[in-house]
Amino acid sequence: MGNCLKPLKKQPPSISPKPLIIPPISVEPENTNLRVFSFAELNKATKKFRQYMVINGNNGSLRTFYKGFINDTTFAPSRNETGIAVSVMECLQLNSQDLQEWKEEVKSLGQISHPNLVKLLGYCCEDFKSLLVFEYLHKGSLDYHIFGKEEEEEEEALPWEIRVKIAIGAAQGLAFLHSVKNSSLYRELRMNNIILDEQYNAKLFYLGSNKLSLLDESISTRFMGRTEYVPPEYVISGHLGTKSDVYTFGVILLELLTGLKALDREKNQKKQSLHASTKPFLSDQSKIREIIDPRLGIDYPINAVTEMGKLIKRCIKLDTRKRPSMQQVLDGLNDIANIKD
Repeated sequence: MGNCLKPLKKQPPSISPKPLIIPPISVEPENTNLRVFSFAELNKATKKFRQYMVINGNNGSLRTFYKGFINDTTFAPSRNETGIAVSVMECLQLNSQDLQEWKEEVKSLGQISHPNLVKLLGYCCEDFKSLLVFEYLHKGSLDYHIFGKEEEEEEEALPWEIRVKIAIGAAQGLAFLHSVKNSSLYRELRMNNIILDEQYNAKLFYLGSNKLSLLDESISTRFMGRTEYVPPEYVISGHLGTKSDVYTFGVILLELLTGLKALDREKNQKKQSLHASTKPFLSDQSKIREIIDPRLGIDYPINAVTEMGKLIKRCIKLDTRKRPSMQQVLDGLNDIANIKD
């Protein structure tokens, strides 16, 4: 299933969204943000770690996830798939020194909270085993809904309004991360790390450090993400800043607009990137219809689509100084959402 994080075919009953109040714990009283789970608890919650998802990273790494259920009040393992669903991510086994550093990184990540970030609920650190527990989002990742799988029955295309809503949610999450870190920190910004809940609210799957991303230190300076997302300044100087994230986000917006992958090596014999082939069409209202996702038919406001094209062109400018900030991108998307013709 490649690197696409998608929902299971059979979904549990819909759960009404409500704030998750993590109960205080006594194992580590200095950390009140996260629940410390035992391995036995997670083993029970996931029905003995029944595998449901493996994501292939571009650096050759694998992330394994398990679906489980916990009580929405006590966070104890829940039987018969009741309570709230969680996603348990398996991390690498570490030695005692690395394990302590890993725990500190987890606690630091637990202090970062935003409605448009996938919520970290807790972790397990036992006998050199390390696992992270996140909220489970039933709609899965954005790339599945835009690109899907050829061998599976094609689902109805996401409407224009939903695409804009998703873009706004992802932009809110990224603008928040920029505001608290003031640096390029979302190196894996790509469609399969934009996760959707049942109402198509977008949340970024953010890990925040090389240790939590399961990266070897020898590649810690590598740009993590598909090469077609890599901004030109990184290729030239190896430098990444917040405007680098803006470039990558612009490429994601282009994928949302066209329904095409940034670089589809199987279909694109010339191996030309999507932004290179579509750039002449982006700000021309008479031409932009030629590149918009054909599955939308004519069910979209042409003026809004044209403004989206102009915003994308600003995001992917070669000169970083001419790119907007993520807050400006967010403001632009909110304006686009209000255009109805």
